[in-house]
Amino acid sequence: MKSQLPFIDVEGDAHTRGVQIGQASKHQIAHSLEVYRRMFEQCDISWQQALKIASRYQALIESTYPDLLAELHGMASGSGFDVADLFALNCRTEILPPDFLARTLVDAGHPIADADIDVNECTAFAFNHATDKPVWLSQNWDWVGLQREAVIVVRAKNERGEHSITITEAGMLAKIGLNQYGFGMCLNILRSVDDGKAFGLPVHFLLRILLECKSVDQAVAFVGDKQFASSSNVMVADRSGVMANLELSPDNVQVLHAVNNVICHTNHYLHPDLVKNEARQAANLSSASRLEKAQSCLPSLHNLNDIQSLLSDTSNGLESICRFSDPQLPSIAQIETVTGVVMNLSNMELWVSDAQPSVSTFRHYTI
Repeated sequence: MKSQLPFIDVEGDAHTRGVQIGQASKHQIAHSLEVYRRMFEQCDISWQQALKIASRYQALIESTYPDLLAELHGMASGSGFDVADLFALNCRTEILPPDFLARTLVDAGHPIADADIDVNECTAFAFNHATDKPVWLSQNWDWVGLQREAVIVVRAKNERGEHSITITEAGMLAKIGLNQYGFGMCLNILRSVDDGKAFGLPVHFLLRILLECKSVDQAVAFVGDKQFASSSNVMVADRSGVMANLELSPDNVQVLHAVNNVICHTNHYLHPDLVKNEARQAANLSSASRLEKAQSCLPSLHNLNDIQSLLSDTSNGLESICRFSDPQLPSIAQIETVTGVVMNLSNMELWVSDAQPSVSTFRHYTI
C-alpha cells in the first residue's frame, strides 16, 4: 500500500499560514525544488535563469495580490528556503517550454521519435444528474511521477474564518481544491504556440486566487479580463450545479459551459478559437480517447464508487485515464497518474488517492 499523502492543517493570516505550511512540508519542498531544477536543466534552463524568468511576474503579484506574496514569504520563513525559489516553483508552468518532455528525451539520447512522445496528463470531469443529487467534480492529476513525494493536502482557515482544502505540490500555493462555499476547481495542462510570448498571471497564482471564489460566476468574471502567460484549463464547479471549463491561453480566454449538467476536459483545446494555436497536437496521443472515454461513462456515474472506478480505468494501457509510467523513459520524463481526486461539492467532501487510483487507498477529508 502506498504511504498516505501528508495532511497539513493551518490557520491565520496569509503569512502565518505560510509559516505553518513551510514548517510542516520543508522536506517535500526540498524535493520539489530538486525535481524542477532537473526539469529546467533538461530544457537548458539553469536555476538562475528560472529565477530570472519568474521574477518577471513578481511586481504583478506584489502590487495586485500582496497576500499571495505574504503567504510565500511565510512559507520561505517556515521552510528555510529562499522566497525567490518558491516563487519560481509557482511559475513552473510559465518556465517550462511546451515541448519540455521532448527536450528531456532528446537530451537523454532516448530513441523514441519526437512525434511519438506522449505528453498527455490529466482527465477532469464534473456532473450533477438531478437537482436532488450531489454535484461531483473529479480528476486524475497526471504529472512526473517523481513529484508524488512532494504532494501535500492543505486544509486552511484564513483570518476571515473561511475554509478551503487544496492538493498541491509542496512549495506551490494551490492546485486542485474546494472551499466552504461549495466551489471547486481542477487543472488540465494545455499547450499553445503562444506560450511564453506574453506577460500575464501565472496559473498557480490564479489557482490560489480562485480557491477563495464563492461561485463559478465569480471565477468566470475574474478570468474574463486577465492576461495569462501560459496555457491551461481550469475546470470549475459549484454546489448550485453550475460548471465551466476556463480555457486559458496567452491569446485569450474562452469559457465552455456544461451540456446537460456534464462537463469533461483532458489536454487539448475544445474551443475553436483556441484550437488553431495549439502546440504539438500530434503528440497528444491519448487526450481525445480519454475525453471520449470519460464522456461515454459519465451518464452512468452516480456515486463515489462509480467515480473511483472511472478514475481507476487502465483499459487503454499507457494511454488510459489511470496512467502508469513507461519504464523505458528517463525518470524525469515518466508521466503517470500521481493522484486521483473526487469532490462532493454539495457536502464539501473530498477524497484523495495515495497514488494511482487503481492500486491505492482514497483518503477522506472534509471542510
